Order: sequence, then C-alpha cells, then structure tokens
Amino acid sequence: EVNEAVPARVVAILEREMGTLAGKRVVVLGAAYRGGVKETAFSGVFSLVDALRKAGALPLVHDPLYSDDELEHLGLAVYTTGESCDAAILQADHAEYTDLRPADLPGCQVMFDGRRFVNGDRWTVDGVRYLRLGTA
Repeated sequence: EVNEAVPARVVAILEREMGTLAGKRVVVLGAAYRGGVKETAFSGVFSLVDALRKAGALPLVHDPLYSDDELEHLGLAVYTTGESCDAAILQADHAEYTDLRPADLPGCQVMFDGRRFVNGDRWTVDGVRYLRLGTA
C-alpha cells in the first residue's frame, strides 16, 4: 500500500512546489524497475506517468537502457536529454544519471530524486529546487 501511494504523493509534492501541473512537461528518469536492469516488471514508471497525466501534466520518459521505439512500445512518450522541461523525477538509479546536471534538462524548476541518488548540490546552483524522497 505504501508503494502504491508514492506516485500520488510525488505529484502532490510537485503541485505544492510548482502549482498546477496542467500543461507542464515532467520528465520521468528511468522506466526500469531499478538501476542497471532492463526490466519494467514492478516498475513505478507506469503508475507515476498515470498520476502525472491525471494532474494534467505532459509526462515524458527517458531511460538509457531503452531505445525510443521500446519506450513508445511501452506506451510512454519519449524525452531526449537537452529538450526543455518543467520538472524531473528520478525513478531509476541508473549509473548514467550520476552526473546529470540542470544543463541536461533545460528549464527544469524542480528535481525530485526518488532514489536519493543524484548530487543535490549540482541542482540547487542554478535555482532548481532539489527534493529527495523522504525529505520532501
């Protein structure tokens, strides 16, 4: 029950920080269940994307283990690093995300680190609000 409530909780936190999510481009980083494993069984990406859609956001997904075609086949809209976005949610702790910086997600106002994985100091430098699961 706790895990099932997380997507709605994350969306509520983003709404608290940003106001309405209607029309906002929110990037979910990681479709995989966990970092370094190309598997979506038990992944939170689907329920998170659904919760974002219900809030009126435009959820986009990036995962270095999946091609764009594979993500689209899973019913997920693709995000390409370097495109503008309004917020990001780290869903999988892929090694490729360790060095992620605000310049990789132009326009990002809020980085929600759902795995407590990225270096928060890198995100607050450019005025991005950095939030971590368990402290937001």
